[in-house]
Amino acid sequence: MSRRTPSAREVAVRVLRQVEQRRGFSNRILAEHLGDGELDRRDRGLVTTLVYGVLRHRARLDALIDAVARRPAGIRGRAREILRVGAYELRELGHPPHAAISEATRMIAGFDRGGGLVSVAQAILSTIASDGEALDLALGGGKPLDVLARRWSVPRWLAGRWIQRLGPERALLRAEALVEPPSLDLRIDLGRADTAEVRGILEAEGCTVTAVEGQAQALRVRGGGDLTRHRLFAEGLISIQALGSQQPAILLSPEGGERILDACAGMGTKTLQIAELMGRRGTLVAADLSETRLREHSDLGGRGRLSGEGLDLRVVGGDLTARVEGVDELAPFDGVLLDAPCTGLGNLGRHPELRWSSEYGSIAACAALQRRLLEACWGRVRRGGRLVYAVCSLEPEEGEALVASFVAERSLRLHSEATWTPEEQGCDGFYLARIEA
Repeated sequence: MSRRTPSAREVAVRVLRQVEQRRGFSNRILAEHLGDGELDRRDRGLVTTLVYGVLRHRARLDALIDAVARRPAGIRGRAREILRVGAYELRELGHPPHAAISEATRMIAGFDRGGGLVSVAQAILSTIASDGEALDLALGGGKPLDVLARRWSVPRWLAGRWIQRLGPERALLRAEALVEPPSLDLRIDLGRADTAEVRGILEAEGCTVTAVEGQAQALRVRGGGDLTRHRLFAEGLISIQALGSQQPAILLSPEGGERILDACAGMGTKTLQIAELMGRRGTLVAADLSETRLREHSDLGGRGRLSGEGLDLRVVGGDLTARVEGVDELAPFDGVLLDAPCTGLGNLGRHPELRWSSEYGSIAACAALQRRLLEACWGRVRRGGRLVYAVCSLEPEEGEALVASFVAERSLRLHSEATWTPEEQGCDGFYLARIEA
């Protein structure tokens, strides 16, 4: 007997359970479950929508469930996850109640030996289907901290920080922006492709494409499917890179013939961007502590045509807080890009699991590492050179406060700094600063 292909909702529940149990990144766990090819494109899209949607709205979904359940504490584990998926379908996707409720009860019936949970689930979801708007209105009223935590699923400790620093109105705008599904942002290799031409190709294939004011190399796409399978991506003419993440290399302004260090280079998206901005001429060192991430550079080099005679590209593994062979022999550098490890709290839209895995203590721990990396990387900048520091966090301890302290202690020049926010630019939260001697 052939094995039954699981439904999209069943796969979504499995992924959500593993994200919670493993405290892992949702995109990686999703890839594990979608990589076997069991589901068609439409179902794969539904799984992705359900997983990210439930993670973005989890506290709100729990509040809806608990508001109508007789014994909320008794709804745990897989049953709780199934109800979250059902409630999300009803309140955010507008799926027909009979479809969402029947699928949820069918899944619960598979492990509910006594049968009691099935009727409970049906009653809860039926009430959310009929009274959901009123329930959400109730969650949206009250003290600002409660509204952010319950209606907009911001962890209370983080919501309190936002309210104190931004004020209730701005904090609410940020919370609302971060539950919206983010766009797919592209970076165009302007040395090899024309933005208008790329836009025309994608629009002809049914994508909704918008330009970004003041960002000649950027396009925002919706409805494009998996663009990593597109010929434009395979040829290296486009790269998938969030808009905020594109800014640090632009601020660094690398030029052809320079010697540049891409510190904490990760999988190399910014490495390729730097090479493009250099016209693929000069010396570029991509360094990272993770050998796993650096392995992605081999594919990137071919796709991005980085093997030309004009570019000396070196990929080096090592801890940049200490001496690293392959890096320090080439120091000092004209420019260093330090995209430092951080809490990722500006990324709650794209990585919504961070809402539930991050802790207040993570900020201080990250700031301590960022400070060590900043000191070590500044020591690799030549006299008259520059360093761009960047984090995908909007918490001041990781951004402006850290940089201000560093610059003041060394009598350095803060050439410029910028903050990209979800509520203002409609992108991930990003802080960046350019430091000069």
